[in-house]
Amino acid sequence: MNMMSEELATVIQVDGDHAWVSCERRSACSSCHQQSDCGTGLVSKAIGPGSQRVRVRLSGAVRPGDQIRIGIARRSLLSSAVLVYLLPLFSLLAGALLGQLWLRPMLMAGEGATILATLAGGALGFALVHLLAPRLGGDAYAPRMLGSVIPTRCHP
Repeated sequence: MNMMSEELATVIQVDGDHAWVSCERRSACSSCHQQSDCGTGLVSKAIGPGSQRVRVRLSGAVRPGDQIRIGIARRSLLSSAVLVYLLPLFSLLAGALLGQLWLRPMLMAGEGATILATLAGGALGFALVHLLAPRLGGDAYAPRMLGSVIPTRCHP
């Protein structure tokens, strides 16, 4: 069973078999009782509500103003998050470890060698993300229309 993360969106523009839709940016912080003491809650308040435009593949006929359900497979969402967040983090830590245990004793250098190796590991991690991200492209990693909801206005 393929679990989907779903969201409601409003169609802004139809472009062939794709459409530009607008999604409301929401945070779970609005329903949390700790939002005044939490850093995430403070950032959420500072950014404020807003909307995000997304291009989705259509599975039915829609018009601008229609409200649709869009979704993305949770597996692809998680693998993208691992690529974007964990790969650079692990590369950074690997650079720090190599710098501390191998480069520093080999060069008989101070902490500067460890710091440079850490930065090089982090940069390598981001470079790997840049190289690997296009390979994750395709329809599995793109949001798609799951169905129409209720039109927000009457169509003539």
